[in-house]
Amino acid sequence: MNALFIIILSVFYFSACGQTGTKIQNLLPGDFVTKMKSTPNKQLLDVRTPDEWSQGKIGTSNCIDYNSADFKTKIQKLDKQKPVFVYCAAGGRSAKASKILEEQGFKQIYNLTGGGYNNLVQAGIK
Repeated sequence: MNALFIIILSVFYFSACGQTGTKIQNLLPGDFVTKMKSTPNKQLLDVRTPDEWSQGKIGTSNCIDYNSADFKTKIQKLDKQKPVFVYCAAGGRSAKASKILEEQGFKQIYNLTGGGYNNLVQAGIK
């Protein structure tokens, strides 16, 4: 029984070693802010609507509405080699947008989890 367990565990371990893993890192607000502040040449992507964005935004964020019909076209204007930090109002749109960014070949994607814009403000970012 123990030998079977070791064999199964070994198979999972070695098969996992060959995987490249996801390019998306999901970060809670405090970690998101810390990582963002320590990352040079970053891009900040707000995927809320233009109305939401006009009511408050973070620094030099780009607003590309996740729900717009041309979302995939607009994100192509971003640099795929530079880290992208993605946030929205509550976390749902940014998670979906992060998946699309990954599919489109972006290398480093940081998705805000555990809330959205208001949580960033509370964490000390403006």
